[in-house]
Amino acid sequence: MVQQTYKRTMSGSLGAGMKSLMGKDGRRFYTLEHKVSSKYHKAGECQQIIVDQVEIGRSSACQVRFDDSFVTVSAKHAAIVKDGDNWKLIHLSKTNPTYLNGHRVEKEWYLQNGDEIQLATNGPKLGFIIPQGDKGLVKSIGLTARLNLFRQQALRPYKQAITALSCVFIAAIGVSAYFIADAQNELAEQRRTITAYEEKINDMAEENRRISDEMETNKAEYERRLMEAIDDLGGRMDEIDERVVDIDGRTLGNVSGVNNELIEECIPYVYFIMTEGFEICKPDGSVSVISSAETGFGWTGTGFMLDNGKFVTARHVAEGWYFWNDPNMDNSDLNNYLMGLNMIANSGGKVIAHFAAYSSASSEPLRFTSEQFQCNRTNDVQFVHENGYRLSRAMLDYTDYAYFNTNQSGAGLKYDSEKSNTLERGTDLTVLGFPYGFGANAENDINPVYGSGTVACEGLNQGVILTTDTNYEQGNSGGPAFYYNGEGELVVVGIVSAGTGRTLGFLVPISAIE
Repeated sequence: MVQQTYKRTMSGSLGAGMKSLMGKDGRRFYTLEHKVSSKYHKAGECQQIIVDQVEIGRSSACQVRFDDSFVTVSAKHAAIVKDGDNWKLIHLSKTNPTYLNGHRVEKEWYLQNGDEIQLATNGPKLGFIIPQGDKGLVKSIGLTARLNLFRQQALRPYKQAITALSCVFIAAIGVSAYFIADAQNELAEQRRTITAYEEKINDMAEENRRISDEMETNKAEYERRLMEAIDDLGGRMDEIDERVVDIDGRTLGNVSGVNNELIEECIPYVYFIMTEGFEICKPDGSVSVISSAETGFGWTGTGFMLDNGKFVTARHVAEGWYFWNDPNMDNSDLNNYLMGLNMIANSGGKVIAHFAAYSSASSEPLRFTSEQFQCNRTNDVQFVHENGYRLSRAMLDYTDYAYFNTNQSGAGLKYDSEKSNTLERGTDLTVLGFPYGFGANAENDINPVYGSGTVACEGLNQGVILTTDTNYEQGNSGGPAFYYNGEGELVVVGIVSAGTGRTLGFLVPISAIE
């Protein structure tokens, strides 16, 4: 594919919008299906695109816009541009990736009907749909709807200082053009068939010339005001960009004041955990050793170090065999294996997992076993399997935590146990971890992925912190959840446990480990 440097053009927005407004024959459109809800669009809503060039991001100039709660979406994250009879997706963000059908787009790639676009890891997704047949023609959209789409898409990149009067001018131009074309078609037909109407036709032609002159006058006035608006907007955008995001893209600038500098301070104490193997002591006294590298059996997760020397993670990371039949688990073979280990552990045997934890702070991993962890087993359910073996099953609730003491006191993350029990509804939380292993690129390249959530209700609910607008996934389990304390610090208040839906989740309060 030939790579081209992206540049927004007036012909791609205003020019294409005018053509669509007039409903020229053969001109087509596509739709973007929003798969998550935002301030501007509901999940499942299909946004019709009638221009040749749209930008996607959090900037108010973007035609496909996401609100500031989507902090991993850049101000201008990506663009979709018409290229001949095709459409292509162009990656714009300097700080966050763009994915097409799960594959990272380095610069640009052509789109096909049914493709899925994702903005950043764990970010919002959009479906790319091209209506077929006559339903895909712009002229199939009503004039009123086209006017509204023109305002949203052709004018949005230049909208800040364009007043409602501009929209009136455009509407007048569009309506005038419609009547001119209609009158001209009628005039030609009458000349061929009805010579008796010549005087009337001449009158109509004169009226058409008058309307055309008026349209040109309005168009010139509109263009003059539009250029003034663009100049004014350009001057003010520099000021806005300085307040919201640094030129090098380092400052996130969200409402809670969280920025990359604070996150960078926390990253050395966030660990990627992976199983290295298992010691299985069976009830008959025999011992088996399983290597995860050789068998492929194991799992990964996230852990973190507190400044009091405690290494913390979720219990279902430290003792996964107590969480067999996890409804979030999509691997039946792994589930059956965990169930077998659970039977051994509850019928006179023992299971010991060996782990390695990697961070950006050290070239050597931190190694430990499941026996070192302190866990809360008070809510485990005990029963007997039909084959006679004893089983127990842990619950994904406020007991889903595990920790052990190290000799690293003083070097770690700050935490606030009291605050973790009294968070206010609407508090923004920052999450760091390794969803699906992302961020753990190599032993010497550990860079946890940013996630977020919002506290859903006051204080604790059944012992946990409920979150909404949640975008942490499997692999974030055991990771830290921070809040900004207003004093220039990110402070740990929770441990990532589980998600209960596409947007809901819960955290174990950090107070649970004391």
